[in-house]
Order: sequence, then structure tokens, then C-alpha cells
Amino acid sequence: MEDVSKVRHYLKKSIMIGSFAFGIMSFLLPIYTKRIGGSALAIGGLFSIFSVVTLILRPIIGRGVDIYGRRKFFISAFPLYAISMILFSYSTNIALLYISRLIQAMGNSFMWIPAYSIAIDIADSEKRGRTLGQIDGASASGALYGSIIGFNILGCFTFMRGWSILFKGYAVLSLIAGFIAYKYIPETMPLGKRQNAQTNNRLDINFLKLLSVSFISSISTSMLSPLLMTYLQDRFTKNIVTLATAFFPASLVYAFLPSRMGGISDKMSRIKPMAVGLIISGIMSLSFTYFSRIEILILLWVLESIGLVMASPAEEALLADIVGENIRGSAYGLYLFTCSLGASIGPILGGWLYDSFGHAVPFYLNGIILLFDAFLVLVLFRNYKIKPVSC
Repeated sequence: MEDVSKVRHYLKKSIMIGSFAFGIMSFLLPIYTKRIGGSALAIGGLFSIFSVVTLILRPIIGRGVDIYGRRKFFISAFPLYAISMILFSYSTNIALLYISRLIQAMGNSFMWIPAYSIAIDIADSEKRGRTLGQIDGASASGALYGSIIGFNILGCFTFMRGWSILFKGYAVLSLIAGFIAYKYIPETMPLGKRQNAQTNNRLDINFLKLLSVSFISSISTSMLSPLLMTYLQDRFTKNIVTLATAFFPASLVYAFLPSRMGGISDKMSRIKPMAVGLIISGIMSLSFTYFSRIEILILLWVLESIGLVMASPAEEALLADIVGENIRGSAYGLYLFTCSLGASIGPILGGWLYDSFGHAVPFYLNGIILLFDAFLVLVLFRNYKIKPVSC
């Protein structure tokens, strides 16, 4: 294999450039959908269809990554992203938004399973949390830079015109990321191990416990993803600059803290950061609707983000600790399948609760679920010890 540090560098670089649309998408999609006549339920559906597609594809891709290698799947993600971005740029109705979102979900499915598998393939076992945090952070950094560019473009044009220009630019960046991946990312799983993966598919009980935890938290956190901007619009303002100001601090957390938080999980058990992160996020969510000043809500949003960033790399590293490398792709495929299953339920549930029972209800439910999930982590993994991973 090529020099590991170079592979890691180009892996992060391709993910970062390919992720420029990710951050502003969660910000703009609810606003744009509302502008063209969509309801909260329609907005939730756009998030859920993404999850349904990844739900279907991820187990298949995960198995394929173990048998046929990581590289070709990873490279394939970026042309799919480019196609979806072009379609987004021309989406002036809900139907075309759904088609664009569907293709984006296909690209997401092709990217993340091999990305995590490559990262773990080239990582030292004692640095898995930090390495996975770096991968998450690269995506979040790209999302942050893409958001900064996006807000500047939107400030120079009308909202609809800016949307069109912005997503055409993201399409070009996706193709550049694909070129970097094609040129610089080698295959990290040798042929012999790929052949062994066809017969070795044993997963232990701890893996099933982890799936139950990730399923519950994915329902909960995805429930609020499309609603935070909707809530701020309904409660405070529709001004893009003000909403961007609220959005920006949490983006900084996702961009710069994952590798540091992942490093914490390398130095101590995976379980404590997972539980503490979920508790922090749950408490912040329960508090969110009690305050009438947007400045306080921004602070709560930042603290909730810190909690999620603390829990996520620890959870991903725990999975790598549990499974052997010959079935790593399949394990991440099942793990992300479970996350997608939860995320396909959450946005629809959140949109329905928001429209039918009041704006505060999804925030309360999210907080309760996250606190329960933290308790579940402490109970299910109370006796867990990291065991050496067989290669």
C-alpha cells in the first residue's frame, strides 16, 4: 500500500471537497421547500426518503465492500453526488426535489461505508476513535466551507437564483473530489482477505447491542434535523442572515471537534463518552423550547452538538473494536443500515408531531429518548472490555 499518511490525507481531502453541499443542505432544504409550497410533512419526507434509500443500499454495499474491495465503491459516490447537485439546481417543484434527494442518498451510501472501512484499514488500533473523528471532521469541515461559500452566493443574488448557481458549483466540486479519489486512493483490502470475507460473517452479541443503541438515537436525532430551522423561522425570523448566524456555531463544532472527541474515546473506554454525549444532548433538547431569546437557543444548539460529536466517534470506534477486519464493510453496512432505518422514521415522526401537537413536542421527545439511550448504553455495555481484534 502507498504511504499511509498520504492515503489518509487524500481520503480526508476527497471527503471534505465532496461534502461542501452537506451543511447548507440541512439549512436550506427546509427553507427552500417552504418557499416552493412544501409543508413540514413534505420537508420531513425529503429527509426520510434519503434515509429509505440508504436503508436499502447500505447492507448490499457493505457486503460488496468486503468482497470486491473498498476503492471502486468509494470512487462511485462522487459522480452520483454531481448528478444530484445538478438536479437540485433545477428543482423548482417538490417532485424534482425528491428525485434529487434520492440520487444524493445513493451517493451517500456508496461513500460512507468504504470511507469508514478504509479509515480503519489504515489506522492503528489504539487510534481508531481519533481516525474516525478525523473522517467525520473532514466531512463537517467541507460542509462548513460550503456553507460559507453558499451564504456569500445567496447574499449576491435572489434566493432562487442563488440556489441554482450554488448547486451547480457543488456539482463541479463533487467531480473534483471524485478525481482525487480515483488518482490517490488505493485498494486497502488485499484480495486474500476479500476472499475470506465471503465465508467469514460472524458478528457477536455486542454488535447487536450497539445496533439497538444506534437505532434508537438515529430516530431521535433525525427527528429534529429538518425541524430546527423550521422552528427558528416559525418562532423568530425568516431572515437568511439571522438564520445563518444561528446555524454557524454548531457547524464549527462538527467541523473541528470530532477528531479531538474521538481521541478521548481512545484514551478511555468508548462507553463513557457515548453515554455522557447522549446525556448532554438530551438535556439541551429538553431545554430548547423554554427560552425566547435566539442567542440562548444558539448556545443550547452548540452544547447539543458537542454532546453528539462526543458520542459519535466513540460509537463508530466501538464497532471497529467489536468486529474483525474481514467483515468490516458488512458490519459498517449493517450499522449504517440501522441508522438509516431510524432516520427514515424520525423526520416523518417529527414533522407530524410538529404540525399536529405543537412545536415543542419533538424537542421533548428527542430529549427523553436520548436520555433513555444513554441509560441503555450504560446497562448493555457495563461489563464490556475491548478485546484484541483478530486479523
